[in-house]
Amino acid sequence: MVEARRSMVADGQYVPEKAVHRVRRRLLKLVSELEISKSLDHPNIIKYLGAFETSHRICIVHELVEGPDLLEHLLENGKMPEDQAAGVFRQLLSALEYCHARNVFHRDLKLENVMITKDLKVKLIDFGLSEVVAYPEQPLKTVCGTPLYCSPEILFLHATAEAARDGFRGGPADVWSVGVLIFALLTGCAPFDDSDFHCLRRDVSRNHINYPAYISDQAKGLLKSVLVTDALMRPTVTDLLSYGWFQDAVEDDSSVANNEEDTATTEVEEDWVCTKHKNGLKEDIRCRSLSCRRTSGSDGTYSSSASLEDVIKRRPSSPSHYSSLEAEVGEDTTL
Repeated sequence: MVEARRSMVADGQYVPEKAVHRVRRRLLKLVSELEISKSLDHPNIIKYLGAFETSHRICIVHELVEGPDLLEHLLENGKMPEDQAAGVFRQLLSALEYCHARNVFHRDLKLENVMITKDLKVKLIDFGLSEVVAYPEQPLKTVCGTPLYCSPEILFLHATAEAARDGFRGGPADVWSVGVLIFALLTGCAPFDDSDFHCLRRDVSRNHINYPAYISDQAKGLLKSVLVTDALMRPTVTDLLSYGWFQDAVEDDSSVANNEEDTATTEVEEDWVCTKHKNGLKEDIRCRSLSCRRTSGSDGTYSSSASLEDVIKRRPSSPSHYSSLEAEVGEDTTL
């Protein structure tokens, strides 16, 4: 069992605390997360402050981030204007570039694992599923994470004996997840149908993504370069940072404005629902498509997933936290 909560330290300040009960497999995961967190020092990565243990659990303490995660931000404010989104993702890519340079791959990039402050400063959190490799091209052969954000090579890792034998590289897999994140934040919906696992794999393999007309050509070109099924064709994180969309990002205080009047009056699309055209049919994909669905068991079936509104209701009333109250330690599993 894993708990994420806030604890008061000696000086009266609250810090986020992740507690893991003493189960051997989970302890091994926690030790890995602990070592990775201790080794990372970047302004856009949540800072490790320490760890302690009790008779029943081990706790990791991180810095306190004053703000929501991207999922909550999306629910509260709707889709994000491109200039703001570019600034947010430039910071996220900077954090990932730092990690990848140290052969650390996050492996669970999703809206819930990116914190954002009121002035749009980013903190990447939760390295519980991360992997450290000896060299960048070292293949990974375990499946973990949240299916909606998983790259095709992960979703189809066990589709053939050859794919399972060859594995996949962590860098391109993280880059794919970034593409899903960008699409979600710009549109308020998911690029693929994740109503169930089979629909998701079908949609990802077809890779027919409908881009709303209001997305700029520059952003659309970026997404098309990232969301390609061939992992070898995807740009690296360093390559992405050189794209004009990120270079033109505005990061000063003026970019913090909500721009509610502009977005509300100029766009017909709602913040909460977007329409996708697939096989001649219209499907309303609500933001609940972006809620966390983890695989359980070797058959890769989905566990139940609450609507985003329910997810928010279960979270603490305080705006300061670093992960959901129902945080889980992900286990490698076959999709």
